[in-house]
Amino acid sequence: MPAPDRGNDAGLGGAVLGTVARRLTLHLLDRLAPDSSTRPDRVSTALGHATTHGLLGTHCDIALHGPPGRLEAHGYADQVLGLPDARAVLAEGIRRHDGRPVLLLLHLDTAHTQVREQRFGALAGVRFARLEVTALPVPDHALLGTVEQHAPLLGDAVAATRLGLARLLTDLAQQSVSDVLGYASRRPFQDGVLADRQAFLHAVAEATAEVRMCHAVTRRAATVHGPAQWDRAVRAGVFVSRAVPRVVGTACRLFGGQGFMDGHPIAAAYRAAVFAPVLLGGEQRLVHSMRERLAGEASLPQTVGRPRQPVSGSLR
Repeated sequence: MPAPDRGNDAGLGGAVLGTVARRLTLHLLDRLAPDSSTRPDRVSTALGHATTHGLLGTHCDIALHGPPGRLEAHGYADQVLGLPDARAVLAEGIRRHDGRPVLLLLHLDTAHTQVREQRFGALAGVRFARLEVTALPVPDHALLGTVEQHAPLLGDAVAATRLGLARLLTDLAQQSVSDVLGYASRRPFQDGVLADRQAFLHAVAEATAEVRMCHAVTRRAATVHGPAQWDRAVRAGVFVSRAVPRVVGTACRLFGGQGFMDGHPIAAAYRAAVFAPVLLGGEQRLVHSMRERLAGEASLPQTVGRPRQPVSGSLR
């Protein structure tokens, strides 16, 4: 995985955007609509909480009204990553005439779609926005099948994306610890402050151990496939969302006053680390999903019947 830049968090922001585009958006489009897009900045993704378990913090509430063949989309999708630069959105909506969640490709260059509330968030180079859809006609070729029909594909893409983001954030925590050690080597402790040096080394040792555990849980999750990978990815997301803010927060404190100054690398890392739980899906939401799965109250939907062939759609 690409390592974050040391000077600022622009490298991490670009890596996050690229990871989501490759593993979630483009991976799905290549399977569902092979001729749709070849550039990550042309399509963004807005899937529901039940499908992603809160990945990226995106909230999608789009309904398809009307009879089959004459559907219209109404609703919104909020906290959509990369939306300001996209030409289309791979979205999830509810078909009202049968109540089934479906996947659809929404074009943004129409009078029926509005991109609002553009904001940068905590990562440089990454923009989120809100999509509002009003009476947008949805042709048959824009419907890419039901969520239930493509559940295994969606599950694999979401799990891989969550693991990719967890690795990027773990790299950020590891870089922060390395920066602290480099800072200490340039400004060695003076004689007579042994207690301060021991406290410093103890804090660094704890942070290093947490980084190693993050690497271990993400590597373990990557060795399994199918529903098991989904569960392991959620567990890895919970662990990383707890550990990375702690590690980077420790590094920030060990830097002293410089760690809280705008423009300092550790300050940029701290802003990104605080945002980590949102990217991974929210710690409480992920813990709740783990409890449901362990209790047998919820499971990944299974493919029903024969899968429909992908429908070709083009953004060109």
